[in-house]
Amino acid sequence: MNLARIIAALTIAAVVGLLSGCLTETTMVKKDVDPVEVVKKQIDLGIGYLVRGDYQRAKESLNKALAVNPDSPLAHTTFGLLFQREGETELAEEHHRKAVKLDPTFSQARNNYGAFLFAEGRYQEAIVQLEVASEDRFYVQRSQTFENLGRSYLKVGDRDKAESAFKRAVELNTNQTRALLELAEIRFDQQAYVESSNLYRQFSRVGQHNAQSLWLCVRLADRFSNADEKASCELSLRNLFPASEEYRLYRIRYGP
Repeated sequence: MNLARIIAALTIAAVVGLLSGCLTETTMVKKDVDPVEVVKKQIDLGIGYLVRGDYQRAKESLNKALAVNPDSPLAHTTFGLLFQREGETELAEEHHRKAVKLDPTFSQARNNYGAFLFAEGRYQEAIVQLEVASEDRFYVQRSQTFENLGRSYLKVGDRDKAESAFKRAVELNTNQTRALLELAEIRFDQQAYVESSNLYRQFSRVGQHNAQSLWLCVRLADRFSNADEKASCELSLRNLFPASEEYRLYRIRYGP
């Protein structure tokens, strides 16, 4: 064998060896991949894309997660939120229900499903999901669950249970804005004006004003004879929310 052939043979052997080594290394890397970590990474990516409004990439990541673990409650509840944003209510409910079925103790899935049912006007069904989630002492969004529960009870006309839920929400998180405002409204109706005012002030420090808060502001300012604050809230209500129910009530009570 001449030198050229020897070099060619060695080169081929080296390439084959290199390819074999690469194949072995790749295979080993794949074997070392933790499926749990893969699912977590893809769901994290999906949530990130969902937050940014990139629904297509969110779907791609969540589908990759489900390809590895079709029974991931977190992937399903995230899909439920995504399809809600797209207005695909049937698909959204399908995934919310599956998440709860796969893990009945998964409070995040129950809270998400409860919020979905509330948005659909199915308040009694929402209460069932939210009541279960609210019992989880370790759920990090428990104050939000109580706030959602209070709003659901208001919709079915149970003000006592709504009040209790809003109180728990504020006890767990003093910056739970909607619960603060709703509790301030309840206290005003109960003629507990000082407490209503304190709750309203706390809301004003942490929340963004809306028609409801401005209408409450007008009534509280009137009650405490604060002409400047009343005029300010009246102006904001008139200019920002002229088509609101609250402005209609304002005009009935105070005139044009």
